[in-house]
Amino acid sequence: MSGKLTRDAFLYMAPRFAPKTRFAQCSTCRDWVMGDRRCVIHGPKVTVPGTASCGLYVWGVPHPAGTETKFRVTPEESGLVNREVRCENCTWVEGDMDRCGLYRLLNQRMPGVFDLDTHIEKHGCCNAQQS
Repeated sequence: MSGKLTRDAFLYMAPRFAPKTRFAQCSTCRDWVMGDRRCVIHGPKVTVPGTASCGLYVWGVPHPAGTETKFRVTPEESGLVNREVRCENCTWVEGDMDRCGLYRLLNQRMPGVFDLDTHIEKHGCCNAQQS
């Protein structure tokens, strides 16, 4: 093993862009097609509401209605869910919504494997989020 796993293994992202209250939701993703409820990479057959999110989220300006979409990934492959995935909505959030209990637990139980920064931002998110 070359080193311990850090929280980038969980794709932790802090909200660097506004609006923070919609960070990590499809309505603020560069691949979402505004008005069509579609996603450029999920293709024309998958309905994607702006309130959804997936592990392939990238902040940016959504595409205008009518933008062509192509099937690249299934909802299962991307982890598409229709819920608010920010830390403030996660069962693992601790303290004043500034610490992750999952990261703390993994550090405690497997210190030889994990070195996870437990400080989080309440509007941040990671792919281990649980509602």
